Amino acid sequence: MGEHQGNLFEPQFNRSVKVQSTDHRITSHAGVIMLRDAEHRLGLFDAIAKDVRDPRREDRIRYRIDELIRERVFAMALGCSAQDDVDRLAHDPAFRVAVWNRTGDAVADERLASQPTQSRLIGILTGQAGNLEAVRNGLAQSVQRHVIASGGCRVKQATVDIDSFPIEVHGKQHGAGYNGYYKKTVYHPLVASLSVRGDYDSTHQGNRLGNGFIHAALRQGQVHTADGMKRFVDKTDDHAHSIAQHVDYRLDAGYTIGSVMDELSSKNRRFVGRLKSNTKLDALAAEHIHRPPGRPPQNGYEYTVELGNYQADSWKHAQRLILVVIDQPDSTTGQLNLMPRWFFLVTNWEEESRDADTLLAHYRKRGTFEDRLGEFNESIGVHLSSQGFKANEATMLLALLAFNLNTICRGELEEAVGGGWDMRRFVGSVLKVGGRMVKHSRRLVLRIAESAEPLWSMLTERLEGWQITLPKPSVGQGFQPPPDHAHLREVLRQ
Repeated sequence: MGEHQGNLFEPQFNRSVKVQSTDHRITSHAGVIMLRDAEHRLGLFDAIAKDVRDPRREDRIRYRIDELIRERVFAMALGCSAQDDVDRLAHDPAFRVAVWNRTGDAVADERLASQPTQSRLIGILTGQAGNLEAVRNGLAQSVQRHVIASGGCRVKQATVDIDSFPIEVHGKQHGAGYNGYYKKTVYHPLVASLSVRGDYDSTHQGNRLGNGFIHAALRQGQVHTADGMKRFVDKTDDHAHSIAQHVDYRLDAGYTIGSVMDELSSKNRRFVGRLKSNTKLDALAAEHIHRPPGRPPQNGYEYTVELGNYQADSWKHAQRLILVVIDQPDSTTGQLNLMPRWFFLVTNWEEESRDADTLLAHYRKRGTFEDRLGEFNESIGVHLSSQGFKANEATMLLALLAFNLNTICRGELEEAVGGGWDMRRFVGSVLKVGGRMVKHSRRLVLRIAESAEPLWSMLTERLEGWQITLPKPSVGQGFQPPPDHAHLREVLRQ
C-alpha cells in the first residue's frame, strides 16, 4: 500500500505540478470521527437500534442496524444526501472507522454497506411495526441526551416552534401532490423544534445548550397547513417535557385555530401565535390605528395595544388578543406609507406574567427557527425519490437526525469559540477536513490538516466535559467465510 497509480494529469499553469492517484488511506471527511465520538458518548444510535425489530436471520447479518443507520446518517451529515453517495463513501477510511461498531485496526479496511443494502435498511424501517417510530423518537432522544450531558438534568424552560415546509418532488411518489400555496408538487411535512428559553443562539445570555428537531411527520402534498395538528401537538408535548420542566409554544398564523389553542389551554400549556386578520378584528383595531402629531422619528413607529379577551365562535376558550402596529418609512423614499401595517397576536399568557412587548419580542425569535429550517434544506436537504410514502418518511427522519447531530457539535463549537457558525461553514471547516489514516503498532492514527487542529481541540475539550457515563466499547466483532450452502457472498458475524 502507498504506491502511486500513475499521473492523473499535469496542470498547464505550472508544469512542476503533477496530480497522481494513490492507494494511501487518505480521507477528505476526517470530521466524521468527531461525529462518531459525539454520537458514541450520547449512545444515540445504539438506543435507536434496540427499538428496531430486525427481520433478518441473525446468522446472515453482516451489517447491523446501528451500523446501517450510522452510515446513512453520517453521510447526510456531511452533505451527501443522495443514497448513491454511500457507494463512494464506503471506501473512505475515516468513514469506515466511524461507522463500524467494533474495535481494532481492521475496521479501516472493511468495506461498508453498498447502496442496495442501504435500500434494504429503508425496507426494514418501514416493514416492521414500530420501527419507524423508533427513528422518529430518536429526534427527541438526541436533544434530550445532549441536554442531560451538558447540564446533568432537564432544563427549566424551553420553547417549541411548530411549522411546515415543502419538499419538492419530481416523480410519481405516493402521497405527493400539487400544493396551490407553493405552486409545486411537494410533500408537506410538519416539524417541531425545541430551543432552551426560546433562543437558538447558543452563546446568548449564557443559556444552556439544547435545541433541535424533536418531532416530525411527513404529510401529503395537498393537505392544509394545520392538518393533523392536534395529534402532532400531543406527541410533541410528551417529547418536550422529557427535556424541559416547563414548555411554551410559538405558532404561526396557520396553526392558531380553535382546536389547537383549546387543546393547549386545556393542558395548561402557554402559547403565543399570530392570528389571521378578518373584518371583525380590523374593526377592533381601527380606533387604535393613529399617528401622533409632529415630525415622525427616523425609524417610524411601533407599538402594541392590549385588546382584552377575544373568543371566536369556534373557540371553547377566550384568549388574550394583542394588536401590533408597525408604521415604518419606505426603504427607498424614506417616507411613511399611507397607512400603517398591523397584525394580531393571540396568547393565553397572563398579562402579569408577560406584557405585550415581551411577548412580541419572544414571538419574533421564531424567525431564528425559520432560519434553522432554511439551514436544514441548504446544508443537508432531503431527496425523497422513493415511490413509497413510508420509505420517503424514513429518509426524511434520518436527514433530520443528521441535522440534529450536526447541531449538537456546532453548538458546542460556538460555545468554545464564542461566535456564531452557520451550518455550511461548520461542515466545510470542521467535518470536511483532509487527513491520512496510518496503521502503526496495531493502532490507527489519523493525521488531519494542520488548519483544523485549533477547532478540533476546542470541540474535543467541550465533548470531554459532558456529564455522562461513557458507554462500554463494543466487543470486537470478527468475520469468517460463509458456509458452503451460503450464497450471494453473505458474510457471517461471530
